[in-house]
Amino acid sequence: MAASDTEQRETTGTVYVYGIVRSGAIGKISAEGVGGAPVEQVEGTGLAALVSALPTAELRVKRRDLDRHLQVLEEVFEATTVLPCSFATVVSRDDVTNGLLVERRGELLSALDQLDGKVQMNVKATYVEEELLRDIVKSNPQVARLRTKPSGGAGYSGQLQLGELVAAAVAERRERDSDRLLHELADLADDVAVEPAQDNVIKGSFLVRRAGLRRFDRAIEDMARREQTLMQFGVIGPLPPTAFASRYAEI
Repeated sequence: MAASDTEQRETTGTVYVYGIVRSGAIGKISAEGVGGAPVEQVEGTGLAALVSALPTAELRVKRRDLDRHLQVLEEVFEATTVLPCSFATVVSRDDVTNGLLVERRGELLSALDQLDGKVQMNVKATYVEEELLRDIVKSNPQVARLRTKPSGGAGYSGQLQLGELVAAAVAERRERDSDRLLHELADLADDVAVEPAQDNVIKGSFLVRRAGLRRFDRAIEDMARREQTLMQFGVIGPLPPTAFASRYAEI
């Protein structure tokens, strides 16, 4: 008789780890785990690891498994403080019971203490390109002068110069606006994780106390109203603190 998927997963001794919580902080988890496996808790002294068994030691990552990973964390996050693991964290069951839950017990409990009562808010701001260009032309006489020249008279060198001036002005404006907005929001957060600007004014995660969420939301709303002709804002959260977990305990 062929072994069931569960039996196959258990015989490998390999588990997928979603995160760490305090022992007894949450009951049975209903969300489906990676590969469709049920999520269980491996208990230690004061800690529990959220894991699911794998049929093989090698994880074949699929997009739906990322969704499952996040759904597990979100369900747990609604009930208690969780220290998330990165997507595709796979270790032996022995490493969980003896490594994470025993050897690193103090570090993980400390990380949970630091994340207590805090959530992650993801904020993104992008320019409205037409408005940005209009503002640059208005504030930069040299750009305005080159743009108003007849295209035939400007020539290739003039167009090249105009392109370089606009690119430099956009980069300078983005840096100035990014610093200004990040400073405003960082004052309302315990920690900040910022991604490279690229085409964004800001794209970052903010670790915010639950008690300060309303204040943070109001600040975003005020900022969006103030900048509405020039920028568009997007906010996602509250979320589990996935962007900050490695700062407090690398798993």
